[in-house]
Parts: sequence; structure tokens; C-alpha cells
Amino acid sequence: MRRTKILATVGPSTGSSEGLGGLLRAGVDGLRLNLAHGTSEQHRATLRAMHAASRQAGREVAIVADVPGPKIRIGPLVGEEVILAVDQTWTLDGEAAPGDARRVRLEVPSLKGVAKVDDPLLLGDGSVELRVTAVRPTSFDARVLSGGRVRSQTGAYLPRARTNTAAFSAEDRRMAEVALAEGIDYLSLSFVRDSVDLVAARRWLDKQPEGAEVGLIAKIERAEALKSIDGILKDSDGIMVARGDLGIEVPLERLALEQKDLVARANGAGRFVIVATQVLLSMVESPRPTRAEATDVANAVLDGADAVMLSEETAIGRYPNEAVGWLDRIMRATEPSFDPRRTRDLIRGFPPDPATLPERSVAAAAVALAEGVRASAIVTPTHSGRTARLIAALRPGCPVVALARRSAVRRKLALIRGVDARPSPTQGKIMDLRHQAIDLARTSGLAKLGPIVLTLGFPVDGRPTNLVTLVDPSEVAEGPTPR
Repeated sequence: MRRTKILATVGPSTGSSEGLGGLLRAGVDGLRLNLAHGTSEQHRATLRAMHAASRQAGREVAIVADVPGPKIRIGPLVGEEVILAVDQTWTLDGEAAPGDARRVRLEVPSLKGVAKVDDPLLLGDGSVELRVTAVRPTSFDARVLSGGRVRSQTGAYLPRARTNTAAFSAEDRRMAEVALAEGIDYLSLSFVRDSVDLVAARRWLDKQPEGAEVGLIAKIERAEALKSIDGILKDSDGIMVARGDLGIEVPLERLALEQKDLVARANGAGRFVIVATQVLLSMVESPRPTRAEATDVANAVLDGADAVMLSEETAIGRYPNEAVGWLDRIMRATEPSFDPRRTRDLIRGFPPDPATLPERSVAAAAVALAEGVRASAIVTPTHSGRTARLIAALRPGCPVVALARRSAVRRKLALIRGVDARPSPTQGKIMDLRHQAIDLARTSGLAKLGPIVLTLGFPVDGRPTNLVTLVDPSEVAEGPTPR
């Protein structure tokens, strides 16, 4: 079983039923829709196609919807892209007409005060750079310093921009309503500044139909978010290290260090963490990744990331299934070298949440017992998924099999490293759960690998996890399971 999970972005290359089926067969654990691109009707159709493809494949994958947040973007372009040459002048304005090599719309609430002469302007990942040369009330000009290809709706980064926009705007909420109506498991919030942004989003979600079931992912893209990361972790279900915009906000030479620190802090807080952006970027056009990209993926696995996300590679790339396949190969080759001791030390050093302290202690006892007896798996019945997440955060050497009655819980657990979420027919008495563990051992071949550690709540129904027991393989050899 591969422990590290794969999240793939769906786009023109993969939005059809055939494309989605290919991603699922290749092994993705989650599907992401970027709501910054397309119309509401297109978003509805894509989300419905995601659910239909998952049902057809018999897979329960996490569905993630990503709202654009207050990112400044250029508008649409004739032909979907232009090539900007060094020293040419590009005008940015508020006109609705599609742009070209002379002008383009800048999507901000107001152009007033956004830029001043000599301000830098970076496009996309920062490889295309311009400098503002003239400013007017409703537009400004910029000269190209470093040229290249620019696509429609590309992000525009003005480091000195004078804007004051909310991280979860009314437009974000409108998009989120569309996604919630079609069914999502996580809402990914862009350009989070601090925990205040997350609390506001959580309050809004809790008021929406089905919103209380939806988890929150905080995308870390701003330098100011790094200063508030502990609060962000506390008020989110997980974080995404979005290296594209973060790599513009912080010095490029420090980006790898910031990534490692964010993964470590998320591990310590018991929150899942996704590493994203340009993971296998060369595979947009090439059937094989570069050696540097393979090394980047391996380092994310060794650092303790729960998941790695593909963006352009699966959204617009020529080889989406191959990109997933290469991620799978690199992860499987790297995972045996992962050392969990550093992650566990981080968790011990992180201030515990008093509400989860008893369950954290039970999780630690389950992992210690599993490693002491060389268990084949830790089986944990779970109502909300919390116990499975707490156990998985300690990175045990064996799989964590989460038995959950609700499909929504199983889908959310699909992004948690090392967790294999399965349906549970019952969460009744202790002997019933032991029999479930025995049946699991028989059907999956785990009985041949060692005993099973079983966690449960006593007397089970409605109680937090408070008991750890051992299911010995000899029980499996006794014949039919008693009923």
C-alpha cells in the first residue's frame, strides 16, 4: 500500500468521463477543481462528472474545491495566450474585452491606487517580469523586462499593490455555494493571512446545508501567513504548501526551507499537509519527469507530507495519467526510507489540544503496541475520522485501516497519509468489532503478516476511543467467525 496520497487537479485534459476514469485507474486519492477557471455551469458539470467517475470506478476519493481568493489575475486573452517580448509595453486596464499583445484586463475591484511608476509586476510563477512605466486613473502601462508565454487568467503579482481585499470574498462564497450544492469534501481557501480568515470561512460553512461536513484547507501563499501559521493550523483541517505564489512572496533561496518548516509544523499539530505547485511541471509536455522533479517528490515524502498535488500536469498536460503513475512510483520507492521518529518528536513538542489529549494518548499507545508486536495493521472504528487522523499523524510502520460507516468520513480520510478507509457494517459491541478485524485479516491477507491492533470506544456507541486491544492471527485460524 502506498502511504503518501496523490491529489490531482481536473481541467480540460481530464474533465471528461474518460479522463477522470484514467486518473482514478492511475491511482489518485483526491480530485481538485480550481474554481478560478470556468463558469458556474462548467463547475457543476465537472463536479458531477467527478462523482459519477468515482462511483463507476468503485472508489471513494476526496473532492476538493479551490476558491480563488483575493489573487489579482489578468483577464481572458484572444487565443488563450500571448507571448510578451522584452521591451514591449503592455497596458493593463479594466476593459471587459479579451486581451492581446497590446493590452489586457486586470481583474481587481478598482485600478485606483493599485500601482505606481517603477512598481514591479510579475506574471504566473514570476518568470515573466514587467515594470510599471505610466499610471492613469483607469489603466497603467508596464514594460517587459523578462518575456515569455502568458496564459489567460494568469496570476498577476504586484508586491507593492495597494489593495484591501478579503480572503473569503462574496464572489468566493458564491462559487463555494455552487460546489457545496454538488457535494465536496474540502474547501480550499486561497491567500489566507491568519486564523481570522479561517474562522470566518468556518462560520459561513457551518450555516450552509451540508457545509458542516466540509473540511477547510488553508493554502499558504503569503509571507504574512508564515508568521501566523500556528493559529492557521489550529483552525484548519489541513494546509497546502502552495509554492507558486509563496515562492514569489519569500526569497526563492529560502523556499525549500519554508516548505520543510511548514510540513514539520503541520505534522506537529496533527494536521494533514499537501505539497503543491510545479511538482512534475515538465510532464505538461514530456512523458517523463526530470531528475530534479523526482528528487523534489522524494523529499516531500521524506519530510512527512500527507499528499502531493498535481496542477497543470493533470489539468492541461499531455500526459496526466503518466504523471500520476510517476508520482506513485517515486513515492513507493521512497517511503521505506522514511523515518517517523522526527515526526513523533515534533508531535510531542507541540502544545496539545486538551480536548483531544485522551485520544492522543490512546493513539500513541496503539502505535507503540503495533510496533512492539510488529502488527500488520491498526484497525480503528471511527465516527468522525479523528482517531484515524491522530494515529496516522504518528506515522506507524503499518497501515491504518479506518472503519467508518459514513462515506463522507471515508472520503475525507482519503488524503491522510497511511490511512485506508473502509465501510463498517456495524459499530456495535467489542466482539463484533473483533470479528470485523478478523474478517478483514482474512480477506486482505493481513493475517499472514502479523497480529492486528484494534482501537475502539468502550462501550463503543457514542464514546471517544479509549481502548486498545490485540487481535491475534491464531483467532483467524480457528475456522468460521462465530456470530
